[in-house]
Amino acid sequence: MEWYPTYCFLQALAVFVTLTNQIHKWSHKYGGLPRLVKLLQDLHIILPRHHHRTHHVAPHDTYFCITTGWCNYPFEKFGVWTGLEAIIYWVLRIKPRQDDLAWANKGRITN
Repeated sequence: MEWYPTYCFLQALAVFVTLTNQIHKWSHKYGGLPRLVKLLQDLHIILPRHHHRTHHVAPHDTYFCITTGWCNYPFEKFGVWTGLEAIIYWVLRIKPRQDDLAWANKGRITN
């Protein structure tokens, strides 16, 4: 019985990770969405398509929250992502998105 809270947490985590992946997938889809999903997106209960599109505009350095999008504005306002990127650079000496072009071109045939 002492492990019960841990099992409950892990089960909830698995459910919410799965839901997050599905919600993110729906934010990329424009046709064939169930009416309930479109309603939830329109009400901003789950990540709306137009809101997530902001993340996919170069330089792809904003709006990383992919379940509801509710945290995107305050995280941008308070520089959460910029701060985390600075910490990553300071610790690992890796510049964020430095290899994005190489990754985007990976697998393409060039002449």
